[in-house]
Order: sequence, then C-alpha cells, then structure tokens
Amino acid sequence: MVILGVLTPSSWGQGTPPPDGPTGTTDPVDPGAQPSEDGVVHSWALAPAGSTDPSQPGNRATLTYEVAPGATLDDAVTLFNYSNVQLNFRLYATDAFNNEDGAFGLLPGEQAPTDVGSWITPAQENITLPARSQATVPVTVKVPADASAGDHVGAILASSVALGTGADGKVVNLDRRTGARVYLRVEGPLTPELVVEGVTTTYKPSLNPLNGTADVTYRIRNRGNVRMQGTHNVSVGGLLGLAEKDTPSEDLPELLPGEDYTVRVTLNGVAATGLATTKVRLEPATIDGEDLPSNGRSTLTLAPPLTLIIGGLAVWLARRAQRAYSRHQDPGVVEAKAT
Repeated sequence: MVILGVLTPSSWGQGTPPPDGPTGTTDPVDPGAQPSEDGVVHSWALAPAGSTDPSQPGNRATLTYEVAPGATLDDAVTLFNYSNVQLNFRLYATDAFNNEDGAFGLLPGEQAPTDVGSWITPAQENITLPARSQATVPVTVKVPADASAGDHVGAILASSVALGTGADGKVVNLDRRTGARVYLRVEGPLTPELVVEGVTTTYKPSLNPLNGTADVTYRIRNRGNVRMQGTHNVSVGGLLGLAEKDTPSEDLPELLPGEDYTVRVTLNGVAATGLATTKVRLEPATIDGEDLPSNGRSTLTLAPPLTLIIGGLAVWLARRAQRAYSRHQDPGVVEAKAT
C-alpha cells in the first residue's frame, strides 16, 4: 500500500535564474522540523535553484516559463535534506489536476504523466543525501513541437519512501513527497472560457411554506486553455425573483485547463412558490489584464407548498366522507329484496 504525501503549496512567482552548474553546501536548517519519539528528524524540501543564500531554498516560488512550441530549456532545482539522518530520494516530474475539492492535485508516483510532466527530465533521478546536506540538480524541459497553446501545469517532486503504520495497524509504505510547481505557458492563442454545467435542485418542503430547503448541485468547468479563477454564487426563488434566497459569493479554486469543480449548496428558508428558479452566477477573474464577461445558468424545479397540499387533501377527504355519510342516511333510498 502506498500513501501519498502532500505537495507543499506555493504561488505563482518569478525570480532570478539558477546557477550555471551543480552546487552544494552543508548544514541547511529547517527551524520547523520536529523530531520523532526516537529523536529522528525527517524533513526535506525541493525548490527552484537560484537563492542568494545557498543553504536555503531559492527565491522563486515556482518554475515558471513562457515558451514557443519545440523549445528546450535548462533549469535546476535544489534538494535540501534537513533531516538528522541520511535519506534516499527519487526526483521526477508529473502532471497536475484539480481534485474533488478543487484543490491542486498531482498524479500518483506510479502513474506516468502525459503532459508537462513528460517534458521535464532531471539530470539525476535517484539521489542519496547525507543528513543536513543539499544538492542542486539540473533539469531539462523539452516542449514538443506540436504542444498546444496555453497553460500546462505540473510539478517536480522529491519522494522518499519509508515504512509506517496504516489506520488498520498494518505496515505500509509511506510515499512522502514535496516539491516545486511548474507553470509552463506555450505561446499561441489563449482561449479563457469558464462555464456552469449540470445545475440540479432538490426542493424539500416543510409544514411552514416559507421554510423549505433547496439542495443545489452544479459544476464549473474550465473549457479554455489557461488557468482560471473567479467567484460564484447561487440563488433560489419564485418566478420574477419572488422570495429569492441566495448565497454569498465564494472564490473559485484555480481551475486548470480542462478541469472542473463540483459545488454542493444547501439553502434554507426557501419559500414554496410552486415553481422555483435556481440561478448560478459566475464572475471569471481578469486574465492578463482582460476583463471577462460574467455568465451562469438557471433551471426550474418544483417547490410544492406542502401545507396547502395537505390541507387540500384533507378537505377533499372530508367532503368525500360527508357525501358517503349523506347517502347512507337518506331515507328515500329503499333496499330491494328478492321474493
């Protein structure tokens, strides 16, 4: 069994170029590293090379490139072993995606990348670092001549496997990994397109016709070729906005090209207007200084007034019972008997 660690979050950034060749110093220190019960510290970092302080990660938060199709780039990353023990590492590149929560995710270590992760090759895949040491490793980026225009996102990772204990108490392999994100933009036409899809609403009436519940699900998809963000919210109400309830605008996780994010919202206090309108509003963020138009989607769903339905049913049943009783008591009705 393999348990995947988490890529240390980092944001978009630019920085100084890496040094021309491999470098190495000793005693990098991670002040946040905590020893285990046996006094062993397991801590490391992989960062873009280029820091003015060679004992610390570079001042570039990410590996960021803008290149033409077919281009080849040379760069470097520095691996820091903050541990007080020697560790074995695997250096490799992989592709990124958005997970179910919309967060930045990476392919499992055993899954081969097909996009930017397959374009990046570290000069050394397996490396052993003594305690409190570091090594700078060159990397080569070869962009295919037929690479599509737009953003291609991934990461370069340092993985170290160790034995651990799973939730069931069994011994498992812990694939602990961290690294630097890669944001590579291939030159060409950019097509930002963020859309709302698959809006569904389930209305749950209550005895109080003004206090129903609406469960809304919708999906926001990045149909374009650039990373996108924005805000979104949803409202449910009667026709022409009657008794409308809405949610505050929320920030959308950064969606990578081709990825989507499913939103599930519950609105309380929704009036039973018979027919309810659900509206999802989407405000894409500015892309390279260009304002994008807002968009969204709306659907209709039944919002039956339960109290009126129950009341009407009760009246109908009462009248039916009354008519049956009246027929039974009518003295003009004589039962015929056979002779």
